[in-house]
Amino acid sequence: MEKMKRRIAIIGGGLRGLTAAYEIDKAIREQNLPFEYVVLEDRAAVGGMIHTIEMDGYAFDVGASAFDSRRADISGFLKELSLESEIQFSKGGKLVLFDGTAVMDDTMMTYHGMPLFPNDIWQANGLTLDAKLRAFMNSIFLSKDLHENPEYSTDNFLEFRLGREVVDYMAEPYYPDNVYGSMELMPVKLFDENLVTIYGKTHIGKHKKEQLMRFADGSGQEYTFKEGLATLTKCLAQHTEGHLYVNQKVKSLNSVAEDLLLIELNGRESMRAGSVVVTTNPQESLGFLEGLTSEIAIPKAQSTSVGTVFFKINKKAVKNLPEGQGFVIPRRSSYHSTKVVVLNNKWPLLEQAEHYYVLVEFGRRLEETLIELADDLVMDIIKKEVKEILTLTEEPLQVTFYRWEKAVPHFSLQQRQEMLGEDYPVNSEYAKRGIFVGGNGITGYGMENAIIEGKRLADEAIRYMKKMEKNDSPKA
Repeated sequence: MEKMKRRIAIIGGGLRGLTAAYEIDKAIREQNLPFEYVVLEDRAAVGGMIHTIEMDGYAFDVGASAFDSRRADISGFLKELSLESEIQFSKGGKLVLFDGTAVMDDTMMTYHGMPLFPNDIWQANGLTLDAKLRAFMNSIFLSKDLHENPEYSTDNFLEFRLGREVVDYMAEPYYPDNVYGSMELMPVKLFDENLVTIYGKTHIGKHKKEQLMRFADGSGQEYTFKEGLATLTKCLAQHTEGHLYVNQKVKSLNSVAEDLLLIELNGRESMRAGSVVVTTNPQESLGFLEGLTSEIAIPKAQSTSVGTVFFKINKKAVKNLPEGQGFVIPRRSSYHSTKVVVLNNKWPLLEQAEHYYVLVEFGRRLEETLIELADDLVMDIIKKEVKEILTLTEEPLQVTFYRWEKAVPHFSLQQRQEMLGEDYPVNSEYAKRGIFVGGNGITGYGMENAIIEGKRLADEAIRYMKKMEKNDSPKA
């Protein structure tokens, strides 16, 4: 097998790509495989939406913000990387709903803002009596298993179980697009399978109540690293040192032989490889995958841009400090902000900080007007909202805007059904050529999903390369 046929090229240096590279590197070393690999990142630095900044001796994540312990368990992976001692867990209770005029601070147990137990719906502030009655009756008497039908979205599932008003005011604000995708376009098992466990069955006995308590919103459910999430990407990048190439934008990908692929880079250079692992955003990968063959229809995603604004504020200037971590804001309010988090209230290391540090998220599917404005205009709009929400008596000491354009790809429910099929051609046909396609939104969203998908892609690429090596062996 020629050297170039033994090369695995990983396109994308975000968390998926770095995880895939780490797993491939580990397999090569532990199994003494005759392969090599490279990571091609088109930006000047790796990390994707993980972006950690330093200020006043503290680390702040202004992109992806935290892991959720209630999602997929990746603790074994972090332990393998010897990062357990670097972890810090959240504190300060939970986020509460701010509807634009008042704070709805419910005392009941919740999961992503929704009542964890049906009887607690009567304690929900802000809901009409009709909405409470509908949610209670649906949860008790209706037993249709919508979660088993991929034609129904998470939005359909929750509306059937809890009613429209609960979905709009209590669920949607707690599920940001950049972490979960759109509940209007995702089947519930792909969106958040915990919802099936909690709301998929009508009867909740004592044993199940005890089990459900682990899902309750509150302190300790989220975690990051003491020096920010960049701790993880830096660790993974160190393991792939010497194999990582930045400022390498893939322009095209073509087959030049049955078991050899040609990657065109930056319009001037090229590289050959036996296998290619794709981990970039679907809209980026579409540009170089679409021309590979006319036989395979690549799904076209509609992407959402999101942004964050980071504030440093004098503590004496804040007159309306949330008791919990901060506020989420529903779509039906007049505010552009979707979440306002006082980081001092969330992370133990910031508890004694001299100033308040506030991170504001904004940007929803179908609501991207704000993202397209100039930075100064965006900061002025969000700053005005923060001053109103926190009742600031003076201007923030520092304001910084971060933009994530086309960061969240969305597929229709029909596209999802095709993508989840066992004979989906983008998976089956590309795999025959040594191309393994992933990326944000392909099989899910969020950092936990990125790690799981990176591991899967690495495993598929290694298995393919072993097969090709065996076929090329004189004994084969």
